[in-house]
Amino acid sequence: MMKCSVVVGLFSLIVSATASAAVEIPVQARFFAGMTGVKLDELNDSLEAQSMKKIEGVTQLGLEITYPVMKYLDVGARYAKKLADSEENPADLNTDYSAKIDQDAFLLIARVPIVREDFYRVDAFAGVGGTNTKVTMKTLAQNGDYTKSVGESWYASPYAAAGVSLALGYKRFYFVFEGAIEHNKVDDLKRSGSVSTSVNSLDLSGSYFTVGIMFDGIPGTVGR
Repeated sequence: MMKCSVVVGLFSLIVSATASAAVEIPVQARFFAGMTGVKLDELNDSLEAQSMKKIEGVTQLGLEITYPVMKYLDVGARYAKKLADSEENPADLNTDYSAKIDQDAFLLIARVPIVREDFYRVDAFAGVGGTNTKVTMKTLAQNGDYTKSVGESWYASPYAAAGVSLALGYKRFYFVFEGAIEHNKVDDLKRSGSVSTSVNSLDLSGSYFTVGIMFDGIPGTVGR
């Protein structure tokens, strides 16, 4: 997957830039899934006018890799795939109308450990990055896309998040729970096909909660 390779590649770049000799470090990897509550006024007004359901939440699935640079600071990168969809209201088996949001989100992230015990971990984090976004519409009146993307190599819209996480487990394996607020607004959407001109932006900002698994203290060697 191209986006995951970006995370791994950037992680390697950060490591190379901060190490001048071969050093073994404890890498932390997180796999997570969760939901962000959103309020998409422009898009939902357009959907409801076409007898489609409102979109009120965005699902995210992702991977994060960090490593310690100081006693109380871990840095790294996160990639998340964000998805949402809308169906007809009421459902009609004779049609296949839908609206789908597909977003790739990337963060450079810093975590500050607050508690680091054998059985549980608590930390706070903040990150900045970017997103590429696509909305696909197929309804009775519309058939086309809204996009804000610069391709596979970089990101078109700013993105930021901050929050706290709690991990419960032992030694290197933990279940992790995270709550956060994210800023994720996509402006100046480009249109293709026959889609409404009333939708100019998507505000996917909101609070989210994720659950996942964390592998902590995985040995990793960095440097020359």
